[in-house]
Amino acid sequence: MYQLRVSIFWVMILILLKVSFSSVYAETKPDFKKYAAGPERKKVFINYVRPLIDKANMGIKEDREFVLKLLNNIKKSKKRSEIEMKKLSSLVQYYKVKAGQSVNQQLFDLIEKVNNFPDSLILAQASLESAWGTSRFAVKGNNFFGQHCFSKGCGISARGDKKVEVAKFASVFKSIQSYYRNLNSGEAYKKLRKLRSEELSKLKKMDSLKLTEGLSDYSTLGNGDYAKRLNQVITFNKLQQYDN
Repeated sequence: MYQLRVSIFWVMILILLKVSFSSVYAETKPDFKKYAAGPERKKVFINYVRPLIDKANMGIKEDREFVLKLLNNIKKSKKRSEIEMKKLSSLVQYYKVKAGQSVNQQLFDLIEKVNNFPDSLILAQASLESAWGTSRFAVKGNNFFGQHCFSKGCGISARGDKKVEVAKFASVFKSIQSYYRNLNSGEAYKKLRKLRSEELSKLKKMDSLKLTEGLSDYSTLGNGDYAKRLNQVITFNKLQQYDN
């Protein structure tokens, strides 16, 4: 009887810890327009978005660790389990890796794609694309990155062109996940991923002011103007202080 009570006690403790941990990421999206434009609004925005970026980063880190571990096991001629192969298959599909390749090549491709970006880069794009959380798409659709969708009725119509629709998300976190998948798997961002790999290989860290060079296809702005604007946002707001 005593052992049963002890077991129930620890189960309850674990449940409470899980709820407490989840609540860190479950805060309601602020009404950013209620805060004065400038430092006050920016502070609220950054404090809201950063924990969501951290949560997305943890998921990507876990996927990357799985890929590296599986590749290491293969090098040691260890047998792959059914669970590992199912996990690999889901990552291949999610990150848009060619399924017909050898397992080794799939893993090498995933190593290039499954990785994080500096918080400063994500914060800069989120703030620029959502006007610090006050844009119509951010308010009505939780879309902080201006991501489009391509089937009729899939999102929110742009005022200037009803044929253009911007995606709606159930939460800002879902928007961040979609943004990350876009950068980590999209053909348009091969240069960005290559820059990331080169930075990590040479310096063991990433410089967001360098990575912006790989985002020229994210915007219709030409002549490197989008990268310049992002760099201005990063520098002016001292966003690199949030990079790990």
